[in-house]
Amino acid sequence: MNIAVSHPSEARRRAASLLDGYMPGEKLIVDPSVAFHRDYEKNLDPVTYEVLRSKFWNLNWDHQEALRRASGSLVVVYGFDFNTSIQTEEGEGVVFGPGNLFFAGCADLCVKWTLEHRSGGSGINPGDVFIQNDPWVGTNHQMDTAVFAPVFVDGKLFAWVYNVVHQRELGGLEPGGFVQQAQDVYSEATFMPPIKIVDRGELREDVLDMWVRRSRLPDLMTLETKAQLAGVQFAKRRLEEMIERYGAGVVKGAMRGVIDNAARTVGRRLEKLPDATWGDLRYVAGSSPGDKNLYKLGLTFEKRGDRLLVTNEGTDRSVGSFNITRGVLRAVIANVFIPLLAYDQFLCGAGVLRQIDFLVEGGDRITSARHPAAVSTSIGMCTAGAQAHYLAAKMLSADPELGAHVFAASCLHTLVVNQVFGRDENGVPYANFPFDSVVGAIGAFTFRDGIDHGGGILSMMNPVGSCEGYEREIPFLYLYRKEMPASGGHGQFRGGCSFVSGFTGHRTDHAFISSGGLFQTVTQGLGLVGGFPATAGLMRHATGTDVPALLAGGRLPGGSEELEQLVPDLAPPPTKKFDNRLAEGDVFESWAQPGAGYGDPLLRDPQLVASDASSGRLLDGDALRIYGVVLNDAGSVDADATAQAREKAYEQRLSQAGKPRRPGLPRPSGKVIGKVLATVNVCESAEGPVLACSHCGTGLGTGETGYRAGCAELDMPLPSISPYFGDPSTQVTDALVFRRFLCPSCGSALDGVICRPADEPFNDITVTHEGTRS
Repeated sequence: MNIAVSHPSEARRRAASLLDGYMPGEKLIVDPSVAFHRDYEKNLDPVTYEVLRSKFWNLNWDHQEALRRASGSLVVVYGFDFNTSIQTEEGEGVVFGPGNLFFAGCADLCVKWTLEHRSGGSGINPGDVFIQNDPWVGTNHQMDTAVFAPVFVDGKLFAWVYNVVHQRELGGLEPGGFVQQAQDVYSEATFMPPIKIVDRGELREDVLDMWVRRSRLPDLMTLETKAQLAGVQFAKRRLEEMIERYGAGVVKGAMRGVIDNAARTVGRRLEKLPDATWGDLRYVAGSSPGDKNLYKLGLTFEKRGDRLLVTNEGTDRSVGSFNITRGVLRAVIANVFIPLLAYDQFLCGAGVLRQIDFLVEGGDRITSARHPAAVSTSIGMCTAGAQAHYLAAKMLSADPELGAHVFAASCLHTLVVNQVFGRDENGVPYANFPFDSVVGAIGAFTFRDGIDHGGGILSMMNPVGSCEGYEREIPFLYLYRKEMPASGGHGQFRGGCSFVSGFTGHRTDHAFISSGGLFQTVTQGLGLVGGFPATAGLMRHATGTDVPALLAGGRLPGGSEELEQLVPDLAPPPTKKFDNRLAEGDVFESWAQPGAGYGDPLLRDPQLVASDASSGRLLDGDALRIYGVVLNDAGSVDADATAQAREKAYEQRLSQAGKPRRPGLPRPSGKVIGKVLATVNVCESAEGPVLACSHCGTGLGTGETGYRAGCAELDMPLPSISPYFGDPSTQVTDALVFRRFLCPSCGSALDGVICRPADEPFNDITVTHEGTRS
């Protein structure tokens, strides 16, 4: 018997990709048996182009809706934890759906890896469909299952259609797959690189059986997988109809045009910014149950001309359960810049990625983990996304056009995982994921308050789902789902407020809910340019309460305060515990994360503060304490008293703050030639660029040394911001503070970080002499 063996060089490349994580080179290495369709119409008329561009969007939207109707999964129907795409013959994403956008940086990796490592042997043929969930190829974690199919025209590979769905149960140590205690992948759900599940039009039952065999809910996973297969078949048929109607060259010309136009638009917008480097170094906590250490995440954006270079320098080695592969780091960067730089480009992922280069550190880092690091929890993806969003928002905030699309940290900035599982009253096993803890608020914009319980940057659609829908699928009851109007981060513009949900078990004694995710006292929801951070929220739990008797008597706790009175022992559950009991009589409460603030709170319009106070969006005393606004007995602004209070507040800041670590510079005499932050100007100088306070013009540092060391530093304990912030010392060994960087002359808050009290300021922005422009 003869057995065909892969070419040694291909086998080595494939093995390396599955160890270090796949990142395609400039040119794909594809078996010559694959013939590509590359001819396209180069002079497409504008009307036809726009018609086809709209048709791509509508086809992809219909693919999404077909998948939602067939799936039956609450994660898909309510949570939009999936996406769909049309891609070129080499995998470039022409258009994506409005679901989870980080898949825009994963889809092309799946196709490119398949082209490089599955084009030999049985090859890639008409009628084939592939399935994969390998994070080192291109997906967030093992539950995110990609199904994708080639589209051929006249025997040549023309395009691909793709979908990816969070499948609810694929095995692993903890039901649902978010394995909080994992130290490596061997306790997580099994994953597979791309494999044919349909071969030349025939479903491979052996592969489907293998796929669902590991699940605690095999029938459900069979349904979800077949729904994905139905989706790609639907999209493939519709794309073939377009090709038949308009011609292959015309359709391919429109696909190329969508990507080219998106890339040019992104490049033009990058060129508006000064050539500079923006960086962030932050702490995260919650790698594993009982781990009280802080870990560093580093991220840098170096902008030159119309291109951006991304590095993760300064990131600690992989640890515990909150790691991601380097492909997922690439994906979250694409996710962030699609809405911030390509907001009018029909979610064209390839156009964004074409303008970005990646220099990712090796050596097994948290954001570039090597196999077999644990990657199942989604914590790393959300944390890297929060960091990338923060850094991109800072970079773009100073430009009038681009700044209008900037907003501060939003929901999922500090991921909480409330996976539920168990057996219902009939003994039937279940595993599900209510989205209450992950659909919070949008952070403040540069010109308006954030959007209350409006979602975030990771997805363009964040419906939380109905209480009744979840109660039908999960054996629990909602006690309440209630807005927390004063939860948004403070600032010149306030972050959106979030909500809190309370649950109790129903008709089962075998039900559990996890308290997973990051440690909530170490929030990742940083504010922008002087805005306050957003809390990461809180979880609380109690067992054996009198709630069933109250319900039987027609009484229902209407919110957190009433639940506290009825259940005195309500308390935070153990961190990262996957099996908190939620049987009948038990209660669990979870907050979704609110949005962070933008700008110095002392710059907020006093009339907005009065409105906030009257509508319950401020806690007692915060109008004066945070915003320096004096309200009379009728709730109206006392203008004279407010002016005096704000002047005093600036003085108190500077008297309480630490002195700048570096002597100040003379006020720059040269003209302002740009901004690197909305609060920091770049001024002309014979010696090179000088950074100065945009409020008063005080010199803070050179372009090379940065501005932070020239600022006064005011440290605040996080719980002093509001009672919604927990004390980090209860969960980690190091003390943490909210540090505000103040102009040493006028006292304006220019930026802020969460750090250890003894930390030196991290130089977050550098500008070269060549990087300044008028």
